Amino acid sequence: MSDLHDKLRQSGDHHHSHGIIHMMIEGALIGGVSALLAHLVSNGMKDVVDKWQDGHHHGIDASALGDILGQDKIQAIAERTGLSVEDTLKYLSDHLPGAAKSHFGH
Repeated sequence: MSDLHDKLRQSGDHHHSHGIIHMMIEGALIGGVSALLAHLVSNGMKDVVDKWQDGHHHGIDASALGDILGQDKIQAIAERTGLSVEDTLKYLSDHLPGAAKSHFGH
């Protein structure tokens, strides 16, 4: 089990989870959260990302997130965390809005 996996299992603090999101994404996506948000915008999720930028915690469906990111990227993130693909998608869909809000400086 990876250190990141241990951190994921223990994360309850939103600031802590935002850092974990960054660590999860950085290994699989060059550009980290910025690249992920740009990818979501370019794949029809602009309204959702705009809401996050405004500070709203409008969630994103885990399966939709998986479809947008693609199996290769999700698999890379899952391997980095030591979590299953399903758990990785659930964690990202639950915590990505808050990480995006933090990324935008709110």
